[in-house]
Formats: sequence, structure tokens, C-alpha cells
Amino acid sequence: MMTLHGWSAFCDPYIDRVVEVHFGEDHDPAFGDVSKVLGPPCAYGSQGLGGSTDVLNLGIGGWVTVEFTDNVIYDGRGVDFTVFENPFYIGGDFTKVYLEPGYVYVSSDGDHFTSFTANYTPSVPPLPGGDDNPEHYHNFAGIRPVFSNPSNGIDPLNPAVSGGDPFDLADIKDTAASHGVDLQNIRFIKIQDVRHRIDKDCDGDIIPGTSSTLENGFDLDAIAAIHSKPPARVSAVGHVWSLYE
Repeated sequence: MMTLHGWSAFCDPYIDRVVEVHFGEDHDPAFGDVSKVLGPPCAYGSQGLGGSTDVLNLGIGGWVTVEFTDNVIYDGRGVDFTVFENPFYIGGDFTKVYLEPGYVYVSSDGDHFTSFTANYTPSVPPLPGGDDNPEHYHNFAGIRPVFSNPSNGIDPLNPAVSGGDPFDLADIKDTAASHGVDLQNIRFIKIQDVRHRIDKDCDGDIIPGTSSTLENGFDLDAIAAIHSKPPARVSAVGHVWSLYE
């Protein structure tokens, strides 16, 4: 495990700092640069036919916690943030994706986290090995190809065109309250790699992941805050001020 401090980016809707990363088995050290997750996504092309190499590889079972320091994510209408990994369509078949599922957790204080309810719908009959159908995975990151990069003009803040995996904080309002997480002030997001054919979803189904035998864990490219605002601080007399008031 490594705890990292000091990685920062200019004020923007993307990750500002990597708080902590734990590399799992088969981590690829060639993709161990934590600064790769800062800034906007860097898709390979705009059609999802390849995976970005501008990523942080977590290894099998690995995880990373990141922080937004100059803004916080809040529960607005619809999608609140998008996680970008590097899935791609297998052999140009738009029904099959080389996917690397990850669990997603959020926190308002860095201590109390709650997770999105990740659910896998098994094929009937069950598929041998992996399952490359993205429609069978709900509330996982690492499922849908990314189309946006800084050079192609595709807006990373528009989930309708950007690609990646969208998340709506309203989906976890009940569990957030019981876990002490303020959905109007999300500063931290944790991504944990799902170990294929080992880890389970919310109702006990084994999560297969990709059918490919080439797997080395989740690859984080970026996270974009769709609904964000300046963080607040509390004054000595108890008044809550915006940092930019």
C-alpha cells in the first residue's frame, strides 16, 4: 500500500489528488503513474475500438481512493459523475466489450464510505468463463467504452456522448444516510477492482468479468464531476461559507 500526497490539478471538474492506492496481484508497473488519473479522459479514438493507455492499473483486487479538493460532487438531476476506464469493443463487435468491472464507493469526509449497489444479471443459460455483455452489469465502473479525449471535441461532461460509466447519487440515498455520507458534498471516490469469477454482486451472484484470459485488474483513466460546486468551510462562529464567497 502507498499513501500519496501532493498530486494536484488546476481547478476543474476532474480528480485533484490521489489519496491512497493499493496495487493488487499482477499489477503492471508500466501503468503505475498515479498522475494519469488527473484531468479529462483520454480515449483511444472515438469509436471504442481500443483501450486508452493513459491509465493507472490497479492489479487484480487492487483499489484507489481519489479526492476532489476544489469542488465537491452533489446529487443533482440525473447523472452526477462519470468514471472512465479503458474498455473496448471486442473485434469491432458492438455487443461485446472487453470489460474490467470495479466497485464504486463515495464519501463526504474520507472516513465514512458507502457503495453503489453493484448487480450482475447472469445469462440464461449461464455462460462458461466470462460475460462480455455490458447490459448485464449495473452500477459497476469499467463496463462501457470511452469516446472522449481532449483532441476529438467530444464533451467528457456530457454522459450522452462521452462514454464511460455514469453514476447517480440518488441511487444510494438510503444507504448514504445510514453510513454518514452527505450526498450534497462528495469529495472522495474509491474504486476497487472486481476479481473475476471470485467476487460477488449485491445478491450473491459471482461476477464473471471479461471472457478474455488476459486480465490484470481495473485501469482508471479519469472521473468527471457532472454536478459539482465549490466546497464549503465552517467559520469560527459556525457559519458555513463557500470557499469562493
